[in-house]
Amino acid sequence: MNARPLLNRRLDGLGTTIFAEMSALATATGAINLGQGFPDTDGPEEIREAAVRALREGKGNQYPPGPGVPELRAAISDHQQRFYGLSFDPDTEVLVTAGATEAIAATLLALLEPDDEVIAFEPFYDSYAACIAMAGAKRVPLTLRAPSFRPDLDELRAKITPRTRLLLLNTPHNPTGTVLTAEEQSAIAALAVEHDLLVVTDEVYEHLVFEGTHRPIAALPGMRERTVTISSAGKTFSFTGWKVGWVKAFSPTYWTRAA
Repeated sequence: MNARPLLNRRLDGLGTTIFAEMSALATATGAINLGQGFPDTDGPEEIREAAVRALREGKGNQYPPGPGVPELRAAISDHQQRFYGLSFDPDTEVLVTAGATEAIAATLLALLEPDDEVIAFEPFYDSYAACIAMAGAKRVPLTLRAPSFRPDLDELRAKITPRTRLLLLNTPHNPTGTVLTAEEQSAIAALAVEHDLLVVTDEVYEHLVFEGTHRPIAALPGMRERTVTISSAGKTFSFTGWKVGWVKAFSPTYWTRAA
């Protein structure tokens, strides 16, 4: 075997996912695992029973359409309209993925070129670093500092360079719980428009907001056309093992099909 490394050099320094480490430690010590976003109970019984019926009736046991089952894409589109007043065509603007993590990876691989820069809040869901690295891009952290864990918008502006391709937003934020205010979202949207940046949003905790309501940045003026919105069923319905995620994006742009 030659001296060439077995693994892609883009993976250097990424190491083991923190979730594998936390789960192993919790199992070894008998501790309650608070390091991972899954509940201690299964989701609603009616959803479980519906899944059992679908399997018995032969629904979903074979290959689905590439973009996802039409009924699910329609439900995702209906959800966006019902909760946020956002209209997405289920046939051309919704893509179902194997969980939100695949949605993030596919989106970043589709949108980034080598040496592009991605600004992301820190601390962050650890797959972000791997996905950005695999795309050959550079992660530029914007640290959320205690005790408020709010983004410094002046610092955000200062981090934007000619190489900045997109902003990777996570709100409600994992792991701090920070929810961006309307003012913060408006300021971030203004920066995105000013610098012609794309915005990729991880909104898997959208229905776990305990004060006020979640509002997608895609709902702001001028943002639907430059935003890729990602979410999943796992956190909302407490079925994280099912790995059902989705991407929503404006169809005249190339990213939904590219992902």
